[in-house]
Order: sequence, then C-alpha cells, then structure tokens
Amino acid sequence: MDKIRLALVGCGGMGTRHLYGLRELAQTPFGNVELAALCDINRKNAEMAAAEAEKLLGERPPIFTDLEEMTRQVPDLDAVDVVIDPSLHQQVVCQALDLGLHVLVEKPLAITVKGCLQMIEAARRNDRRLSVAENYRRDPSARLVHHLLQNGTIGTPYMALFHSQDAGNGILITPWRHLKERGGLILDLGVHFTDLIRYQLGDIAEVYGDVRLVEEMRKKPEGQNHQYDFYRKRAQEMAPQVPATAEDNSLALFKMESGATVSWMVGIGGYGSSGRQLILGEQGSIEGFGTRGGGVRMQGGARQEVSHEEMLAAAEGFALEPLAAHFFPSGIAAGDAAVDWKLIALEHFELAEAILHGREIEVDGTEGMKDVAAVYAVFESARAGRTVTMDEVESGQVYAYQQEIDDSLEGA
Repeated sequence: MDKIRLALVGCGGMGTRHLYGLRELAQTPFGNVELAALCDINRKNAEMAAAEAEKLLGERPPIFTDLEEMTRQVPDLDAVDVVIDPSLHQQVVCQALDLGLHVLVEKPLAITVKGCLQMIEAARRNDRRLSVAENYRRDPSARLVHHLLQNGTIGTPYMALFHSQDAGNGILITPWRHLKERGGLILDLGVHFTDLIRYQLGDIAEVYGDVRLVEEMRKKPEGQNHQYDFYRKRAQEMAPQVPATAEDNSLALFKMESGATVSWMVGIGGYGSSGRQLILGEQGSIEGFGTRGGGVRMQGGARQEVSHEEMLAAAEGFALEPLAAHFFPSGIAAGDAAVDWKLIALEHFELAEAILHGREIEVDGTEGMKDVAAVYAVFESARAGRTVTMDEVESGQVYAYQQEIDDSLEGA
C-alpha cells in the first residue's frame, strides 16, 4: 500500500496520544502513514516523544525544533499532524500550508473565527488538504445515530438536549484551558459538542446564549494518575492554583436550520451538574448523540426502550467504513480501552487517503470553522444581549468577544 510521509508537530500529551494512533494504524492491513519526523520548540518534549515513537513503531524518528528546517531536511515530506496549544494553530498551520504541506490539526481549528478563515484561505491558495482532528463523530455510536436519523427511524427531530455541565474548581488537564486569550475550556470542550449537534441535526441558524465565569481561581487536582509520562511530568510541575479568565459556564438555545431547537448547557464550574443528551423525534427519541467510547439508547413509538445492541441489530443497511469495522468488529466501541487511539488512527488514515487517492475530508477547514463559530455564537450572543445568527458570527459582523482574543494574540 502507498504511504504518505508525515511529521508530528507538537510532542506534548496529546501529541503522544497521536503517536499511539499511528501505532494502531500501523498494526492493521490499512497502514498508509509513515512517521518521518518530530518537531517541537521544546527539544526535551521532542526527545521524550522520539523515545515513545521508537517503542511504539520500532524506529526513532529525527527531531527538530523548527518547522521550516524540518521541511528542508526531511525528504519527500507530505504532511504534518499539528498537535500544539490551540492559540498557536493559526500561525503554525498557515506556515505549514505555505511550505506546501498538507495538514491534520487538532480541534479546535483556531481560537477565533478569523483565525479559522485565514487557515482555510492558506489551504486554498496552496491547494493543500486541511483536516481537523474531530474524533467524537467517528465513534460507532455517533455513526449509528446518524444512520438512524437519516433513515427516519424516530421521524423528524424537533427538539434536543445537549447538557454537559460539571461542578468543581480543578484545573482541567492544563492551565491554558482557563485563560480567555488561549481559547478557554468551553471552546475546547464545546467544539466536540457543536460538531456532534451539526453532524446529527444539520446546521445551526441562530443562537441565544449566556456565559459566566464562576470559578475565578482554579486549583491543581490531587492524586492525578496519568497514563502518559508527559502528563505525569507536567502535573508534577503544575502550579497549585491558577487565576481563571475564561468563562466556565454556558447556557444557550440553538435554533437549527431545520426548525428544531437544541437546549445547550456546557461547562465545568460551580456546584451543580447536568448531564444528558436527548434527541426527540415525532416517532421516538434517541438518548445520546454518540461519543468516544459511548453507547446510545432509543425509545420507539410504543415507548419501549431499545438498547444499543438492539438498535444496531435492527439498523438495516448500517455499516462502518472498512478500517472502523476492523477496529470495532462488533460495531460498538464502548469498553474498548484503545478507542481513543483507534479514532485518531481513522483521522490519520483519512488524510492519507485524501492525499493519495482524492478522498474527501470529512471535517475540513469549513466544518472546523463552523464548529468554532457555533461555540462563539453563545459568547457573542451574551455580549450583544440578543439572538445572533450564524451568518453574523461566521462573517465577523458580530465579533466583539473574539476581537479581544485576536487583539491579545497580536499583542503577544
């Protein structure tokens, strides 16, 4: 099988997870990616990742601290997998595209809509592929829900809930997730959720929302037990507390282009929790939009609950793509300890197929921008004190909240 030569740019915790994704892909008959190099401005991070790559893939890749130098030194490099602080996505991805490389970049695509649009334009002018690593929709549970909705199993959806609100004041993995100028935790979490909402129910038309900063000081969680060496080392070095500037609670109503409405509650902070995903249709309901390693349930017209396994058995015409079917032969990912890596492997495989054989990118730059814009529509609505349309947010007509982030990036 033909392979692309890919470099990993960003060798932190998430970068390590992407190495495990490459290992999962390499162990299948579908392997179409060769790891050619590692790049990180912190050489120690790159050295740690190189040791991990050698253990996982059997070969120690060369390491670099400069993207342009790596492109000159590594022959026939096709693409980069960018896994860095999201506030730097715009700068690094545009540079990679201008160097003639195809790009897979972790979500969120950028931390403002204008940043997303600049990346989309860079891909266009260089005729390069730009793919966003959005993994939740690739889980078999999300694929099943999509199939059932497309085939009218519960009739026309008219209302939905997407609530993922947790209590607490702990630092969420890294301190930057609590800083507005670095994107914040609602954006970091929320693009997963807006992508699922749009994947299952179509595009959003307008949003009315509110956001709040409840926990102004975030504290280092006690007793962290991370799987990866990088995360363990970073946890040991983390400050005991960090001031937070990014809002940590959000509440909104999405009006979909289809006419359906979605109740949104997303955040981590304060003392209350609410966690439920529900899609209501004229002939039944589905509990869950699908998620990484998750399961779903359905209630049919007779108000009888149908399990995930029963839904799968009755889903006429449903099939996973060949690589996903190889990873999840039962059609269910729940309980699979390697699900995170396998979904990343699907992202790597798709990019390589797009470069080698012209396959369409499922979550391309435009899709990634729409996910970011949908989250920020909640923030812009809160700032404007009114309902905002997605056209206003995607075009930058309503942009007061994000403008402050852009200004901070330009001044950095």
